[in-house]
Amino acid sequence: MEETLSPAKKMVGETLVPGEQEPAERALILAALAEGESKISNAPVVVRRVVELLRGLGVGIDVKKSTYGVKGVGLRGFKTVDEPLDLDGLGNTALLLVVLLAGQEFTSRVKLGQEVERCQPLIDLVGKLGLQIQRETESAFVLGGSKAEGCVFEEVDIAAELKLGVMVAALFAEGTTVLPESASNRNRMERFLRGRDVKVERRKEGQAYLVSVEGGQAVQALDVEVAGQLALSYPLVAPALCRKGSKLTIKRVAIRAGQRGFLDLLRQIGAEIDIEELGEGECNLHVRPSELKSTRVAGQRAEKIIDQVAILAVLATQAMGEIVIRDIERLREGAFDYVAHLFESLRALEARVGEFPEGLVVKGGYVPHGGRLDAKGDPGLVMAFAVAGMLAEGEVVIEGTECLEAVWPDFFKTLYLIKENIR
Repeated sequence: MEETLSPAKKMVGETLVPGEQEPAERALILAALAEGESKISNAPVVVRRVVELLRGLGVGIDVKKSTYGVKGVGLRGFKTVDEPLDLDGLGNTALLLVVLLAGQEFTSRVKLGQEVERCQPLIDLVGKLGLQIQRETESAFVLGGSKAEGCVFEEVDIAAELKLGVMVAALFAEGTTVLPESASNRNRMERFLRGRDVKVERRKEGQAYLVSVEGGQAVQALDVEVAGQLALSYPLVAPALCRKGSKLTIKRVAIRAGQRGFLDLLRQIGAEIDIEELGEGECNLHVRPSELKSTRVAGQRAEKIIDQVAILAVLATQAMGEIVIRDIERLREGAFDYVAHLFESLRALEARVGEFPEGLVVKGGYVPHGGRLDAKGDPGLVMAFAVAGMLAEGEVVIEGTECLEAVWPDFFKTLYLIKENIR
């Protein structure tokens, strides 16, 4: 598939970007554990793997675009499956699924693959409640079929995702489960249960706190709108920074510590992006036309923006002076030399760009021309080349856009809704 981009006059309006994967999957699993129907909206397309897994366990899930209607089955309303469940590659989502399955009266077999190391601490913790998780092979386990009893843990300040897993496991247990925390701990994962009418008590004892969960409580349904992925806002932010008259708002974006390197870099080089705090790490981004300055990106700074190198290189064509991007050699590894391909693509648009072993240098002030670009099946390149198409003189044709179906199927539709063409 290919897409043709014409130059944009300006970017105006309000829009959303697809939600974060992990929070969306967490909301789906908690909705499955609930009694009643929940709606999870603005979920990314990648959650469909978890949706199919939950359907296989007997959970009814209706899909309308990015909204999932989940008919919860309660704590023990799941159905047994004959085949092993593959949780490999699910990250923290695998933790909640392990607990869900371990709490059932029937047994299930799961393949954890690379998630064994991630899940082992949780397996050890919920084992203290009596939940049975037996290892069959190096990465295969048998879960469930046992009774659990609440206990008082000795471990202090359990990591956030482990804590949520233990609290969910406590719902399957008889009696009360208690987790100790220090006064300085800012881990408040209990909010995900309290929001679903599960009573979680947090009381002070001496210089510490005790978090208590009574077993057997029902989880209630809750509608959730998943906050947008910050990384997916950048292909919309970039052209708005460079087109006079633009006034763009990207609503309800999640901004998390350690994930905002490119946003900070943009603001450092002059991007006028106002961040409106909404609470719980969610923000509205208000973007205005800006004069971007030259800069040098290297070392840890380069590592923080490694996934946005292509968009930065395109934006650099609009900056005052040169933007140097170093220490990105690892992008040369893999299926193709990403740096070399990006260099050749920008050259095809007659941008003033140079390549060296460690990276690229782009001279600003020269408007790219139109042309035909091959995205090599890389979603990041598709979106970066789309930015180039809006900033170029003439049309840019992007080949290989079908890869966006697995990331953001409505990307171009969203783009065209906020893009005003030059008449």
